[in-house]
Amino acid sequence: MISLTEKSGLFKKLMIDMEPVKRHVKIIKTLMSEQPSGIIKMSHATGIPVHKIRYSLRILENEGIVSPSSEGAMLTPEFIDRKEDVVNEAKQVLDEIEKLYNELRLALIGKK
Repeated sequence: MISLTEKSGLFKKLMIDMEPVKRHVKIIKTLMSEQPSGIIKMSHATGIPVHKIRYSLRILENEGIVSPSSEGAMLTPEFIDRKEDVVNEAKQVLDEIEKLYNELRLALIGKK
């Protein structure tokens, strides 16, 4: 099966845009289990290259999700306090994609 990111198509940009989000989630998951954590340690734990960890940490810091410390990155108390809101936001995204999927399936295949 050919990946959507390998083909030009209706969902190519969405799939490409999801890659950094998936990486950010891996980093958050790693920090939830062990923090503070340095870039190299996170890279080993996640399998994500160091340069991508560094980029993601910069994005996550700008979003107020992580903060740097002398021992490594840490999740901010504000993020921890609103983690249920973040999960709810992810569910809203899932619901929208599911609606889109059902609408497209009905239009193209005729099945609900």
